[in-house]
Amino acid sequence: MPEQENTYENVNLQPDIGFDVRFVTMHHNSPFHWHRELEILYILNGHATVTMDRERYEVRPLDAIVMDCARIHEVLYALPQTMGICIHISRQLMRRYLAEPEAVSVQCAGSRVTPEQRPYYTELRDYLKELTVLYVNQEKTYHLRSTALILNILACLIEHFGEPVAKAVSDAKAGSMERLEQICDYVEHHYAEEITLQEVADELGLSREYFCRFFKQNTGTSFVRYVNQVRINHIYQDLLYTDGSIQEITERHGFLNQKLFYRMFKERYECTPRELRNLAQESPQEQRGTLFRSGWNGITEK
Repeated sequence: MPEQENTYENVNLQPDIGFDVRFVTMHHNSPFHWHRELEILYILNGHATVTMDRERYEVRPLDAIVMDCARIHEVLYALPQTMGICIHISRQLMRRYLAEPEAVSVQCAGSRVTPEQRPYYTELRDYLKELTVLYVNQEKTYHLRSTALILNILACLIEHFGEPVAKAVSDAKAGSMERLEQICDYVEHHYAEEITLQEVADELGLSREYFCRFFKQNTGTSFVRYVNQVRINHIYQDLLYTDGSIQEITERHGFLNQKLFYRMFKERYECTPRELRNLAQESPQEQRGTLFRSGWNGITEK
C-alpha cells in the first residue's frame, strides 16, 4: 500500500529537472499539508474540493488551482472517479529565473479569476492541456517540451496572478512552517498511539495554551481534529487497498471512538466506509490508468 504524506510533504524533485508531473485520482486524497514547492492541480474529469488558508474551492473539469509554496491545503477528490494532473515546481527552478521568488505570492483558482485575468487563465489552461498530452504520450522530446511549457506556465502565473509579499511577512511565514513541520512529523510517527496536547507541546518546548493557539491560527483546525484527520486518511487508504474489517482497520490506526470515526468519515467523504469500498470496486484505478497509458489525448471543453 502506498504511504501517505501528511502536513509537511517532502516532494523530492530531481534537482536537475526541478519539476514533477503525475496523475492523481480519488485514491490519493491528501489531508492538510504544505511543501516548499509550488503546486498546480488540473482536473481532467470529476471534481476536487481544495481547502486552502481556510477557504474552500471547487475545481471542476478543465479547471486549475495553484497552491503556492508553504500554503497549507488539503485536497479531496470526488467519488466514484476523479482524475487530474498534479505539478510540483521547485524553488530551485524558480530561482534560476527569478531573483526573489519568495517576494511574490501566486493566487490563482478558476472560480476566483477576475474578468481582467480571464484571457490569461485561458492561456494557462491551454498550457496545461498541452502538458497533459505530452505527459500521456511520453515522446522522446518530452523533457524538452515539458520544460518549455513549465517555464511558460510560471511566467504566466508570475506576470498575471502574482502579488508582492513583504520580506518580514515572508520570513515570519517561513518560521511558522518550520514549526508546523516539526509538529506534523511527530504526528505522522505517533498518530496510531494516544497523543496528548501536553506531550506534543513539551516536545516543542511550548506551553499547552500557546501550542493550541499557534496550531489553530496556522491551520484553521484544532490539533485534536487534525490528528483524527490523519488517522482517517490512513484508514481511507487501507479501506481501498486491504481486506481487513472496518473495526480492525480503525483500531490499527488509533481511532478507538467508533461513533466519532463514522461521523467524521461521512462528513469528510460524504459516504460511509462500506460505501467507499463499493464505489472503488465500481471504478477500479487500474482501468482508469489503462485509458491514459494507451495514449489518450481527448481533452475537450465541456
